[in-house]
Amino acid sequence: MFVMFTARMHGILRYSNKDAVLILLSIVYAALLLSVPSAALIAIGLWWIANTSAHNFIHTPFFQSRALNRAYSFYLSALMGFPQELWRERHLRHHRGDERPIVFTAKAGVESLVVAVVWLTLAINAPGFFATVYIPGYLAGLGLCFLQGHFEHAGGATSHYGRLYNRLFFNDGYHVEHHRRPGVHRMK
Repeated sequence: MFVMFTARMHGILRYSNKDAVLILLSIVYAALLLSVPSAALIAIGLWWIANTSAHNFIHTPFFQSRALNRAYSFYLSALMGFPQELWRERHLRHHRGDERPIVFTAKAGVESLVVAVVWLTLAINAPGFFATVYIPGYLAGLGLCFLQGHFEHAGGATSHYGRLYNRLFFNDGYHVEHHRRPGVHRMK
């Protein structure tokens, strides 16, 4: 069954069939959010998605098709609660050491609209959930992302070679190596 699935994915995915795992896990996270939402799930999921699926997608877009890459970018924006294009620009500027302000593009505008629609839908249809579960979970997730970024760069880029961490975060621990060659696919 898996062989048939990966064989079908070969014509769709640009770099590796292993990217299908990141795509599938982002879908599983969305399903969990819809079925058993909690502040803890939102926080941990946002942190994990931002540092795995979204991060890998920034450096090595998953799909052959531009349209599929654009659709997945919109999906990540809705899922994470912030525009993937702004995350991408901020992250790539970090790699270049570029301190200039991020330019707000049309794509960032559309993704911001996607995020606004998700947030407004939640705020209107489930205001208590939005205020007491989603927002605290979202802020905690951003805090976890901040802490991870801080410790990856405390005193310069730092790698973590623990097997469990690198399995769970799809080789995100190889941070020094990633800074040396940011465009190399991390899951080959």
